[in-house]
Amino acid sequence: MKGRTKKYRIFEINGLKIGIYALGIELQGLVPAELYGETKYFDPISVALRHEKILRSDEGCDYVICLSHLGYKYNGEKVSDLVIASNTYETDLIIGGHTHTFLREPDIAINLSGEKVLINQVGFAGLMLGRIDLIFEKNKKGKCSSCQNTWLGKIT
Repeated sequence: MKGRTKKYRIFEINGLKIGIYALGIELQGLVPAELYGETKYFDPISVALRHEKILRSDEGCDYVICLSHLGYKYNGEKVSDLVIASNTYETDLIIGGHTHTFLREPDIAINLSGEKVLINQVGFAGLMLGRIDLIFEKNKKGKCSSCQNTWLGKIT
């Protein structure tokens, strides 16, 4: 996969720059070694800090989203979405997976800058579908003025 993937993406919508980066779970001990081959695992906090800095400072993104497959939270030392939110400065929203957590609304954590970070995960297998509506106001660069989670319903 080396050289075939991008470390982050930037989308420009109506003059708003949205930066997206992703984090994944350590595969060793979870997946047979022959299936992940030479995939390298890096400390997710370090990766998040590096990518959010690039996106916000270097690329001038107004909003930074992390797509995470680390898991919502754990009882031990394992890095989770809640840990990422509390140990970063510029990430505004974490959309997570892996632990199949059903959140009826986004959780909110406070980052190292004292700002709110929304964290959401909607379970697994398409049983629930989540939607987050972000409303931005002009002249309030980089911050969401009103965020809400809208549930589209439960699929049975």
